Amino acid sequence: MANVTYCNATRRYTFDHVLKVVSSVSEIPRVRGFLSDQLDKLGYSSKVKMNVCLCLEEAMTNAIEHGNLHGQPAIEVGVTANNKVCILQVVDFGGFTFNPEYFEMLSEVRNWGHGGRGIFLIKCLMDEVYYFFHPGERTAVVMIKNKVSK
Repeated sequence: MANVTYCNATRRYTFDHVLKVVSSVSEIPRVRGFLSDQLDKLGYSSKVKMNVCLCLEEAMTNAIEHGNLHGQPAIEVGVTANNKVCILQVVDFGGFTFNPEYFEMLSEVRNWGHGGRGIFLIKCLMDEVYYFFHPGERTAVVMIKNKVSK
């Protein structure tokens, strides 16, 4: 299970690709396809590729459905992948803070509706997860997966 860190300061990553995406779930397959192609070219295993793409989908869904509640028109997806590691960042511009542990706890309640399962999946499938909160501005999740997990 990933180490999860909550930060109020910005940890700067430089991404090979930054995609500004319309804030719509219909955009998820296009971004997933882009990431999948990148991981294929680098020889990532099918299992690692599937896990990374699932986490991207979950993070994008959360950003679109929950992070952009004020109707922001776009989210950003940063991607860096090489022969050792894949680093993804999903940024929404709603600027809402939340407690990921609270939603993860809700996901364990059997009869409770949707919510929290994406956060739980990301924590389980990625090697490192960082949440960056800038209230009123943006929220970012950075997910790191080693090509060969430990």
